[in-house]
Amino acid sequence: MDLLKCWLETRQFEVAITTNREDVPRIVREFKPGIVLADIIQQQVIADLKENTNSRNIPVLLMSGYTKRQDSLHLNADDVIEKPFNLPLLELKLNKLLKQAVGVL
Repeated sequence: MDLLKCWLETRQFEVAITTNREDVPRIVREFKPGIVLADIIQQQVIADLKENTNSRNIPVLLMSGYTKRQDSLHLNADDVIEKPFNLPLLELKLNKLLKQAVGVL
């Protein structure tokens, strides 16, 4: 996670990370992210974000080693990237979701 954070920061992304799902609502409230990158194991966090009126429009990119795109829609994610992923594809997906969100937010 730290390596991914460093890589994203070199591409001008501002990044906040946590391994504690209890911290997510506070981080979203304080940091006001343009996108959330989450592992599939955090399904409840994703559901909570999408149910909250303050965060429902924040795009979620789901990282998973064993899901297909249609599963991401079921989990309320806006897109999925399968692990292991290549970093240029991750950057492409993040930028695409951020551009789409500009019209929604």
